[in-house]
Amino acid sequence: MEPAIALSNAPEQCVTFFWPEMPQSYLGYRFVEGQPIVSDRPFLGYEKQPVAQGFALPELTAPAASQPADPHWLKEWRLAYTEPDSQAPVQLSFQVMENGVAHIVCVENDGQQQQEFVFQPFSHGVRMWTTLTTQTAITGAYCRQHCLRFTGLFNSQWRLVVAHTPFLSELDMQAMGNANGTLTYARRANQWVPFPVQHTVYPTHADRGNIAASQGDPVDHGLIVRETASRQLAPASYWQRVAPGATWDQISSGLYWERTAAISNRHPADCVHAWLDFGPLAAGQSRTLRGAVYFVEGPKDELLALWQRDFRDDG
Repeated sequence: MEPAIALSNAPEQCVTFFWPEMPQSYLGYRFVEGQPIVSDRPFLGYEKQPVAQGFALPELTAPAASQPADPHWLKEWRLAYTEPDSQAPVQLSFQVMENGVAHIVCVENDGQQQQEFVFQPFSHGVRMWTTLTTQTAITGAYCRQHCLRFTGLFNSQWRLVVAHTPFLSELDMQAMGNANGTLTYARRANQWVPFPVQHTVYPTHADRGNIAASQGDPVDHGLIVRETASRQLAPASYWQRVAPGATWDQISSGLYWERTAAISNRHPADCVHAWLDFGPLAAGQSRTLRGAVYFVEGPKDELLALWQRDFRDDG
């Protein structure tokens, strides 16, 4: 079950991953969020983080011909886009190819940095590549924030164009009677640890500098996961609201990138975040990182097994 990809909010640089078999549920992904976090010295420790295995960069075929006829395809979603305003701070181009691969180019800072993205659907989510090319030397860390969104019923209505997964929404669960509930997890000492309800930033290694006001002990790596509440423990009224007619027992979704400096839980968009570190780079140099978004019918341990197949520590 592979997703389709659409540009769902060009000004906010958001795409949507949409499963035709699950027309009422779709994930949002913001690939350019906020300003970069810059340090005057490099962060250390990435050589201990798992790296992608068998991720062959897909072919960019001919552009997709037209918008799908699917009645659930929202009118705001696009298969192609070029920024019409030459003065916009981000010059964005987006194109979905015939083979379903999405190709994105973002030029920022008056052409000093360019980010290129390739998103490839696969059976358990989306494989991702991002390349940063800089015309100005970056002497230390240069961290860009990525955002995986799980908008539910109790979030801002405009966000529903980008994402709609009430069963993975912490805002929904908390608004419906479980104020201290969390659905977000990371790995520490090879064990799952839940995020606190409040916004928390965990570094991925001890040499974290001042990355995004990170808190607490480092986690093992950049994998961050949402898992639905238990179908056995949550009241029937909750499930009738967030997943009416669902036949699955549990859904897990997660995000991982190479060279992740820190991860965090819910912001106002009901999402999870990863800060990707591209530095240091000489003027004219590029760095490519690989990652994945997972969407799995099953518990977080099944997602973990898929991730361990796709990424491992070569060190």
